[in-house]
Amino acid sequence: MELGRIIAVPIKSRPEFPFGITDWLVDEFWVDDNSTILDLGAGTGKLIPRTKAAHPKKIISVDPEESMLKELQKKYPTVETLVGSATQIPLPDESIDLILCGNSFHWFANPKALQEMHRVLKPRGALGLVWNVRDESVPWVEKINKLLDKYRAGTPSFNSWEWAQLFPGHGFQKARYCAFPFAHCSVPENAIYKMVFSLSYMCTLSEEEKETVKAELDKITETVPRVQNTNQIKFPYQTMAFSIEKECPKKA
Repeated sequence: MELGRIIAVPIKSRPEFPFGITDWLVDEFWVDDNSTILDLGAGTGKLIPRTKAAHPKKIISVDPEESMLKELQKKYPTVETLVGSATQIPLPDESIDLILCGNSFHWFANPKALQEMHRVLKPRGALGLVWNVRDESVPWVEKINKLLDKYRAGTPSFNSWEWAQLFPGHGFQKARYCAFPFAHCSVPENAIYKMVFSLSYMCTLSEEEKETVKAELDKITETVPRVQNTNQIKFPYQTMAFSIEKECPKKA
């Protein structure tokens, strides 16, 4: 499934990526002022602040939704934007050092997309796949995830791990990963309710179904501790970051 086939939903309520992503880009991929990075499935540019902090030569953002890219350009006018998809990347062969996918790869995890990514990557290029994942080790977060699972059906997601079955293979090898724990601090309305109903499979529910979900969320969140002297909560996440190298033909 391509990103362009899902309903565009507000994503302002979703957490930013943690600062550790910048160090990961430098340490894992040697990103520097000579690097050209493709932000694939860029949306409104959630990954760009951490990517820019690594000081690459150039960032190119590709997304099938032109409206998303217009929002991105308002915030980051120096970033080049192109309408395209994972199976039709509008870039020349071997022109990219690193392809980053932030909370998006599961939507286009298929051999055709990997073939296209392999095409645009330079011989020593790599994929950087990043997801902000709700931390199920915390009991109340686990309850929220179980509630969401009732409605997820066959919607592609990180948690299915179906995307990981593509590696190694399809021109890629040596997958490695690391995790960055962090907390999204906000009022419950933003940290939980808006986040839940921004998910593609939740925003299409009927009003009656949404009210049912809201009631269940109320039960879960009423016991969640607040930040001292505020109505805010800390919603725990783990950012899962994967690096996968482009496989080059072996010399004869």
